[in-house]
Amino acid sequence: MKSRAVITMLTAVVLSGSALLGGCGSSVESTSTTNAPAAVAKNVETFTTTDTLSADRQNILVVDVRSAALYNAGHIPGAIRNTVSINSTTPTATGSAGTLGLTQAEFIALADTLGITPSTKVVAYDTDNSSSVGRFVWTLLRYGHKNVAILDGGYQKWAAEGRPTETAANLPIPNATSYVVTNTADIDVSADYVLARINTPGIVIWDSRSVLEYIGYDLRTNPRGGHIPYAVSLDWTNLQQPTSNGVYVLKSPSEILELLQQHGITPDKEIIIYCQAGVRSSYTSDTLLGLGFTRVKNYTGSWGEWSAALKPDGITYKYPISTGTNP
Repeated sequence: MKSRAVITMLTAVVLSGSALLGGCGSSVESTSTTNAPAAVAKNVETFTTTDTLSADRQNILVVDVRSAALYNAGHIPGAIRNTVSINSTTPTATGSAGTLGLTQAEFIALADTLGITPSTKVVAYDTDNSSSVGRFVWTLLRYGHKNVAILDGGYQKWAAEGRPTETAANLPIPNATSYVVTNTADIDVSADYVLARINTPGIVIWDSRSVLEYIGYDLRTNPRGGHIPYAVSLDWTNLQQPTSNGVYVLKSPSEILELLQQHGITPDKEIIIYCQAGVRSSYTSDTLLGLGFTRVKNYTGSWGEWSAALKPDGITYKYPISTGTNP
C-alpha cells in the first residue's frame, strides 16, 4: 500500500492553499456539514461481505477477475476466473477500440462463456484496493443483471480472515441457451453526452482519478493532461479505508454520503463519472448505485478518449480541457 502513501503526500503538496477537492470553480457548491446526510432508498445491492458469501457460497457463482498468476496462487473455493474482456471492440472517438462498455451482443457472449443466466447470483472479487472488479459488476448491471455484487475487501480480506482457499482451477460451465436481456440500465454515456452537460445546473461531472491526473501533472499515456471543464475532483480511493490488518474496504454508507455531500455529489443530481479508461469510474458508479443514487452515468470513454479525440480536420482536438485548479 506504499503507493497510496506516496500519492497522498504528493497530493497534499499540490493542494496546499487550494480548494481543488471541493470542486473549486465548479458550478456545484461544496457544502460541508457535521451531520451525515440520510441514506436513500436503493433497488440494487452492489457490495457484499465475506460473511454473507461464506454463508451462501454454494448458491453463488463466484467470479475472480484477478490475473491468472494470482488466481493460480490461491482463490476462493469454487471461484471461476473471468478471461473475457470487459472492454468493447467498438472504436472510441479516437478511432481505436479499448475502453467503451460492451455492446449487448458482447455482453451476451461474456455471460454465456461464464455460465451466467438471468437467475444466476454473482459475486465478483479482485484484490482489495483494485477497481477492476467494479467494471465487471457495472457491465452486468448495465444489462439488467441486478443480482450481482462486489466482494468488499476482495481476496485479501477473505484470506486474512482465515477462510478456505484453493489452487485448483475451476472451469466455467457455458450456457446451453444464450442469456436473454430483458431490460437495460441507462448508465453508460458518450463524450458528446458529457460535452452537452458541462457546467449545467443539477449535473455534477465527477473526475474519479488522482489529483495529479486531474491537474494535468500525471499524463499517463495521454496527449493532453488536465480534466473536463467544471469537473469535481475526488479520487475514488477516498471511498475506501484500511482495516486494522491493512486490508482496504469500503467506508460506511454514512461516511461516504457525507464525503460526497462535501463535494456537491448528492442523490438529487445527475452524476456523470469518468476516469482514465472507465474502470475506476465503474467502481465509483457501483458505489453510488448501491447507495441509492438513481441518476448515475459512467463515461466509459473517459480521459483516454476525451484528451485524444480530434475533429474531422485531424489536427484540432475535439473536446475542451482545463488544467491545474482551473474549473
